[in-house]
Amino acid sequence: MQFKRFKTAGLLAGIFITAILIRILFIEIYAIPSGSMENTLLSGDKVLVNKLVYGSKLPLSPYDIPWVNLVWFLQAGAAANPDSVYWNYRRLPGFSAIERGDVMVFSNPLWGGRHNFFIKRCVALPGDTLAIENGRVKINEQFFTEPALSKKIYAIWSDTPMQFTRLADGLGIQSFGRFARRPHEKDFTEMYLTEIQKDQLLKSGIIDSLKITTSPPDSSRWVYPKTQDFGWTIDNYGPLVIPYKGRAIKLNHRNFLLYGRTISRLEQINLEEKNNLYYLNEKQVTRYVFRKNYYFMLGDNRPNSNDSRYWGFVPEENIVGKASLVLFSNGQNGFNFKRILKTIR
Repeated sequence: MQFKRFKTAGLLAGIFITAILIRILFIEIYAIPSGSMENTLLSGDKVLVNKLVYGSKLPLSPYDIPWVNLVWFLQAGAAANPDSVYWNYRRLPGFSAIERGDVMVFSNPLWGGRHNFFIKRCVALPGDTLAIENGRVKINEQFFTEPALSKKIYAIWSDTPMQFTRLADGLGIQSFGRFARRPHEKDFTEMYLTEIQKDQLLKSGIIDSLKITTSPPDSSRWVYPKTQDFGWTIDNYGPLVIPYKGRAIKLNHRNFLLYGRTISRLEQINLEEKNNLYYLNEKQVTRYVFRKNYYFMLGDNRPNSNDSRYWGFVPEENIVGKASLVLFSNGQNGFNFKRILKTIR
């Protein structure tokens, strides 16, 4: 009888440990809370994240271990700090390197602590030069191939408005209405379009022209670094070199604005500018060598995504895994059967 009890307890313990290892080393499920990745991912999607692809990241503390962290929280009580680091960063070998275009889950490097997870598309790798020109992403001076379901705002001109309206309705395209910017200028319609929808409209033969509607350059629309030295917006940004481990930069005012926050907060080395001189941990220096690899993330819903344009680079250690599959979707409009086991591209 006692042997059976030990056997049952051992079986339960084995199941418990196996479940923990699966979540730490293999796969985990995340819910999509917003529309920043539309139409690739929709609010309400439940996404399977594969941790083996890039190599499983080992826990940095007991707070990173599923279910064990509940006991840790109870033990620590009010003093619990889930962002405490007990162990050095380590990642097991993976099956492949991170590639441009991968959709991945990561913890935001600056906002909300280590357990504030985001899901975005990686568009630039360590060492890449990134620029956004009138809403189009360029990597190393070559235009980035946009995902088929990524969204932008387009101004569209058509001489056959009735036919155009019927076609847009059939394609399920959202319209903001018709506008004319100047007297005697032909009316146009503004719409959110995916790359697929844009191509369908162009092939229809019932539109005269279209172009991306970009964010105005006024200071209220600036993104990081929010200074007149750059005046970057979500649609006109860069060029910017993505830092990589071992890259040396000269410390000047421009690089201080571009990389100072990354050095101070993510590399955790205090960088200060005083009278056009630069100090690392109070020691005067003229250059800096990065200690980590970084990545640049964008949401597929480009006009409505809180991403690297606002808060900067993502260090490799913050990456959880590759988003591989939509298991199912249950959003505001109910259960979406079309999204069951949908591959993420």
